[in-house]
Amino acid sequence: MSKEKKRVNISAKKSTKKVEVTSLRKKITFQSPRGMHDILPGDWQILAKFYNRATEILEFYGFSRIETPIAEERDLFVRTVGEHTDMVEKQMYPLKSKGREDLVLRPEITAPVVRSYLEHGMHRLPQPQKFYYFSQAFRYEKPQAGRFRQFWQIGAETLGGESDPIHDAQIIIAFYKLIEDLKLGNVVVGINSIGGANDRQNYKKKLVDYYRKHSKEICKDCARRIKTNPLRVLDCKVKGCQVVKEDAPIILDNLSSISKAHFKQVLEFLDELSIPYILKPNLVRGLDYYNRTVFEIYVAEEGREDLSLVG
Repeated sequence: MSKEKKRVNISAKKSTKKVEVTSLRKKITFQSPRGMHDILPGDWQILAKFYNRATEILEFYGFSRIETPIAEERDLFVRTVGEHTDMVEKQMYPLKSKGREDLVLRPEITAPVVRSYLEHGMHRLPQPQKFYYFSQAFRYEKPQAGRFRQFWQIGAETLGGESDPIHDAQIIIAFYKLIEDLKLGNVVVGINSIGGANDRQNYKKKLVDYYRKHSKEICKDCARRIKTNPLRVLDCKVKGCQVVKEDAPIILDNLSSISKAHFKQVLEFLDELSIPYILKPNLVRGLDYYNRTVFEIYVAEEGREDLSLVG
């Protein structure tokens, strides 16, 4: 009798366990946050291959790996990226802190690398210092094709020393080779110069004067940007703004002789290595720390351009 009772008890226990597991499965409805994704084992294999190849290329050109915290003081980005940029005004992920620290998840990685370079006295070492990173950044923006709220960012920075055109060319060449290795199609470099700080200041005045004459023809965002971050109006994809942009002043026509010579040498380095490029006079960057050469590397196919990398 006792053995039979024991069997009944065990059977009942198993049945209860099954019900509990089924109930638990029904309760679990959590998903990854919008614009953020899990990286599954198969994805890691692809990511690892890309990272390993990037490491080979960048270290060949003398860059060393650096990693910074995912959180930084908000003011770091206000001062370096620019107070009136979309990144600072709209895309920051603030962190709740028990102390008085005003921290955010890093929306980009250049500013943290510069902070680390100065904090650790690397500006006192032989210059320039060359770094690369392959890390995650966070921006609160509308998720869409190719844009996520949490994303991997690969980059290279040459800090300190003279502004030698070879440094700009090296970064372009390194990333051109990396994208070309992916064998996605015809890789092209779009390139421009935004000159030095004085060049940009003079150019912005001309740009603002021009857009004020066309204030009724541009979108609301451009009407705001022309007051706070004028270069960003040249990025606008709204049809009416594209039309206005066609006759806007071109920054290449407003460069100093020093900036023109710098840009000419960058192009000569690319020519020597047969790196294909297209001059894009309206290519700009809206972040304050960009200087002189700006570029984008993309895969050009018939009727479309898939942007891969910008700098």
